Amino acid sequence: MAGGATIGLAPGDERRRRAVFQAADDIRAEGVEAVNLRTVWARVKLDHGVAGNNQTIGRYYAEWTADRCYVPAIEQSGMPKSVSTRLAKAGIELWGAAQAEATMIYQRDRQRMEAEVAAERKLREEALAMLDAREAVIDAQRNELAWYATELDRVREHLSLVRSRAFWRTVAQEIWEILPEREAMHLADIVPRIGHEFVREAEEYPGEWGVDLIRGVMDQRIKFKKLFAKEGAARYRRRRPEDDAA
Repeated sequence: MAGGATIGLAPGDERRRRAVFQAADDIRAEGVEAVNLRTVWARVKLDHGVAGNNQTIGRYYAEWTADRCYVPAIEQSGMPKSVSTRLAKAGIELWGAAQAEATMIYQRDRQRMEAEVAAERKLREEALAMLDAREAVIDAQRNELAWYATELDRVREHLSLVRSRAFWRTVAQEIWEILPEREAMHLADIVPRIGHEFVREAEEYPGEWGVDLIRGVMDQRIKFKKLFAKEGAARYRRRRPEDDAA
């Protein structure tokens, strides 16, 4: 007997379902062929003329095997029908129990995996936080190094200025030693008398060594009333007390 009507099926689908159930029941009752998707589909198309694809027929065939407790291995063993039916039902119950256990194992494994993923995600977030903190420390250190570099450049610049001033003070003192005690000398006569060690060291500082550079050194001192006094356009002498009184 074909399976009962299923609520919610369209008329065409209900017809296919009934045809599948009828074909499977007929093949089972005949006992000539095994009841499977191939034989059922062939019988449906041949005897009932119902169209349907493999997926549709297969779905209704699966419903039939569950409804009829059909297990091919038991069915073909030659056991009495009452025994085979009980075995089939037992097999279905065992299969259901196995599925339930498999579902439980799956749920347990999924929960374990979710916990492991959550723990791994937490570790990753902590690692990223540590990395961010480390990058912040590195940025602070870079800024500190940049400050030290700037400060070092400033100190070097200041040191260069101090050295330059000290050097030209020494040159000015050397010129003062060259000048006679009471007489003036022409600038062109002063420059050649300056020691060679001053000429070599002057290369480390801005300006080209010569008459113009030495004139600037002496005029700078005269401006602040130190060491020298000027007589005429290019003649210089040692500064005297009366020069400051003038």
